Amino acid sequence: MENKDLQNTQLEQDNNEQENPVVLPPQEDLDDLQTKVRNLPEAKWFLFQRIGGAVMGLLCGYLLTYFSAYESIGLYGTIAAVLIALLAPNMIEKRVKRPVQKGRFALMIALGVWLLGYLLIMLLSGTPLVGNPA
Repeated sequence: MENKDLQNTQLEQDNNEQENPVVLPPQEDLDDLQTKVRNLPEAKWFLFQRIGGAVMGLLCGYLLTYFSAYESIGLYGTIAAVLIALLAPNMIEKRVKRPVQKGRFALMIALGVWLLGYLLIMLLSGTPLVGNPA
């Protein structure tokens, strides 16, 4: 009786192995940077993402607030901030072939903190939020 059960389970395993063949993913050709990034531990990679995202968020905030105050080149600061916030994470992700979701999240938080801080400075210094039309 036990022998038949053992044979049946072996047959079932053999049938399952034939139905579900193991497919190995093809090896990717990685350059030096991609290899270094792949070999980083997860904790260190997340730290680098957060630092990079925070720096990019602060840079975008600077471009949106101080750089846009110039009438001649202010529009370029806004365009640069949008391009940095939207395109830089995608370009980095494609270059290193590793997701940068935590970096995007840190970028949004840093940009929000910068804008809230700038708003508080404006309110406390008495600067009008909306100027009178000339």
